[in-house]
Amino acid sequence: MDKLLRGIQSQTIDLCIFDLVPSFVNMPFYFYYGNDTNDSDFMPAEQLRESFYTALLDFPILVGHLETDGSGHAKVVVDKDNLNIPEFLESQSSVHFRDLQAAQFSWDALPSGVNTVGAVTSADSSGVIKAANVHVVRLQDNSGIVLFISMAHYIADGVGYCAFINRWAELCRWIRSASATTEKPACHYNFERSSLFDKLPEGRKALDGPTLELITSTGPFVRWLAWISPKTRAILFRMSFNLMSVVSHVFHIPASRFASLRASVQGYLSSDVRLSDNDILTALLAMAIAQSEAECKQDSASASYISSLASYLFPSMYTPASNFVTQVVIDTRPRLKGLSAANYTGNSVLTRCLVNSMESLTSGIHEQSLAPIAKSVRQLVNGIDPQYIGQFVDTLHKDPLCFMCPATYAFSKTTMVLSNQSRFPLYEADFGDGIPRWVSPIQTFFPNFLSIMPAPPSTGGYVVYISMTERAMAKILQNKFWMSTSDMVY
Repeated sequence: MDKLLRGIQSQTIDLCIFDLVPSFVNMPFYFYYGNDTNDSDFMPAEQLRESFYTALLDFPILVGHLETDGSGHAKVVVDKDNLNIPEFLESQSSVHFRDLQAAQFSWDALPSGVNTVGAVTSADSSGVIKAANVHVVRLQDNSGIVLFISMAHYIADGVGYCAFINRWAELCRWIRSASATTEKPACHYNFERSSLFDKLPEGRKALDGPTLELITSTGPFVRWLAWISPKTRAILFRMSFNLMSVVSHVFHIPASRFASLRASVQGYLSSDVRLSDNDILTALLAMAIAQSEAECKQDSASASYISSLASYLFPSMYTPASNFVTQVVIDTRPRLKGLSAANYTGNSVLTRCLVNSMESLTSGIHEQSLAPIAKSVRQLVNGIDPQYIGQFVDTLHKDPLCFMCPATYAFSKTTMVLSNQSRFPLYEADFGDGIPRWVSPIQTFFPNFLSIMPAPPSTGGYVVYISMTERAMAKILQNKFWMSTSDMVY
């Protein structure tokens, strides 16, 4: 801590519109580490703590205070005399690692209170929004550690999240093995939001109608949400999610099973169309979620009082729809030359909408019906080039208060948000005693959010996290094609 206090410099980091769109959301994950060798020096507390504060010197944005002006502009102010130090908690649990492993790392087996924050970026008991929250839970008999790490999404996207965690792990290894003369490993991380805009081309390409609607459908309520403080906004979002009775499950799609599915789907398309894994997974999940939503709306007459209140506030969840919208989250780094090389850690993702008729998605899931949906995903992704990204940015900048449009889109549309995180280096976070055995999001996120995650290296395949209303999740668990393609982990 002393090195951090001495080394940090005051600065102001202006956030961009890409940071504001997900600014009400946290990125919280559990990392499970096992101590198979019964090493007494397993992930030692002092070095974990020291390396964490050392890593903050490389990520000064994490010790700043969020400031907003109510007009769609925000900044992080790092004041060396008034630092906003991230939460770093340590505790001892009576739960043994083998018990977690036997339960396949189910959330139900976790010690209570591991996650100190939830899905919504909120102020703590002192009224301050922390940019990061860490809880180190040492398990019984030093058998392992559960590491909870959450980062506010206005700070970074998943790439930035992983960059910090892997830097922390790298520094921990260095501190544990370094001699007095060993220099700190070099690094460079880019927090300047201008780096993103400098990579935009001069030309522009028109946005498609559904995506344009996603980011421009402002009204009095949307503008009010954008104007109020992040603390007040967080209260409203938490209340809304509680009304929806959201539950989550984690599924695993084995590599061999997915390879068979991919070959079958590809066989229904011409040889000039080559699908990616993401295309097929997106199509599969869109069809499964759309089918569950359609079945729920057929059952809406039996809604309870709370469900009736929710149906009034969120009519899209109960009113039959003719179309289903898949919001595909896309990282712009590979599409903007030089952005990845610049180690840019700020938010650089956009969302493009894929609209399919409910009829096409709910007529039955099988390899042949998946093929045209997967092809449409491929066409959608191929259409995102630098000129499209430039137009997306320009459109958001025309009205800075529109950053809340995507958050309220689900109030009027039957939709889901899909984030493919399968390339995130979550399993590279080695603090000196090996990589995590398992990584997962928290128990409850917002409804109709799905993420495709990497499986442990020894397992392969894909892990899929689905967060939905309890009613819709029940339908997913009854979906024969989905449940035959995947195995529910917990």
